[in-house]
Amino acid sequence: MRPPIDDAAIMALRSELPEFEDRYLDLLDIYDEDLTPDIVLMELADFVANLVATRDMEAVLERCLAAVENLAAGTEEGPEIVAYAFFNEIPLGSREVVRSYLGPVSTHLAELMYRGESPEDITSRDGDEQARAEPAAKAAPSGSLTP
Repeated sequence: MRPPIDDAAIMALRSELPEFEDRYLDLLDIYDEDLTPDIVLMELADFVANLVATRDMEAVLERCLAAVENLAAGTEEGPEIVAYAFFNEIPLGSREVVRSYLGPVSTHLAELMYRGESPEDITSRDGDEQARAEPAAKAAPSGSLTP
């Protein structure tokens, strides 16, 4: 068993979204010390889908997706957890509405997830391309127009 959840990102999410607190406490009752950020984000995805379906509380929806953006952009594990635990749980019928509220990092992650690419594939591909470009850039003579 893992210790009680004290993940800073989840604590920030809780402080930004008091409307989600009851759901978080329900999860804590169910999972106790086995509660993970993944589970919290899956529940947040359900909460967001309900907001979209009822077309209620637009300000709350906006804050939810701003919190998701902050998590994706602000932590090392953020992109992966947001992609797999949050975007993967958003129902098809809610995705377009959700996309209209996303910031740049979460928009990119949603596009990757919804077209079937994983964040790791993109990261490793980008890293390989950068690694191949660096030797070429170092080999270019000074004063050359090639980067």
